Amino acid sequence: MSMYYVRKIKTPEGFIMVTVTDEEVLDRAAYDEERGIRLVVSRSFYKGDLLREAQVLEAIQEADIIVLTGERSVQLGISLGLVHPDSVLEVKGLKQVQVFKFLY
Repeated sequence: MSMYYVRKIKTPEGFIMVTVTDEEVLDRAAYDEERGIRLVVSRSFYKGDLLREAQVLEAIQEADIIVLTGERSVQLGISLGLVHPDSVLEVKGLKQVQVFKFLY
């Protein structure tokens, strides 16, 4: 069964940020020297509650900002229509995308 680390953070401005991270990518890091991009999936920032997909969907609905990290998390964002596949950052096979759900 697929599990995700989910962490909710309230920003100083009052927005809800939710990080959703594939269980297996926690503590991974990737660096693309050519592009000068480093992606670090640190335990101190990304580790939250270990949840199933149904619980992840609830957290995403509450969020103003979503950070999806890992193949499954990013794919979930795509399947929900929150993420365009072309907007995904990939560094040495590690994927991440950030979603902002602000209305003006």
